[in-house]
Amino acid sequence: MLHIYAAIQLVMTQGVVSAPSQPQCAVSFATRFVDRFSDLPEAIRSDLLRSGQVVEPGEPFNDTDAILDPNLPNRRFIRGGRSGEKWFVWLEHGGFDRHFDVLGYRQLWEKTDSYRWYRAAELQGESCVAINAFLGGVWTPADGQD
Repeated sequence: MLHIYAAIQLVMTQGVVSAPSQPQCAVSFATRFVDRFSDLPEAIRSDLLRSGQVVEPGEPFNDTDAILDPNLPNRRFIRGGRSGEKWFVWLEHGGFDRHFDVLGYRQLWEKTDSYRWYRAAELQGESCVAINAFLGGVWTPADGQD
């Protein structure tokens, strides 16, 4: 039992992003992770849902272009996290070209102690590199925002 506890502590301190039977990667920044789509801030969930439904990790979704159940969405949440004023959201996107999306969000300060989250980046390429790059301050703004 002690060995299992030690292994869990090691993974938690190294900031490994993973979900059951999903990709893993190490995040190089102090990050508070969320394992469920429903645990993301409401503004981020609302933004993501404008492009269609997202299921929780482990739930069925249309992962290929062969749509076996038209009632299932084609996106599944992998993991998200907050580091300072930035959030990242890692999604699995089914379809003909099954891939992963990493979306970055930042706080937009509207007035003292008031802010809203806005989509700052849509990152492509290897997901772990994209997450670390975004948290490190490197991204191309989404929708012409910065």
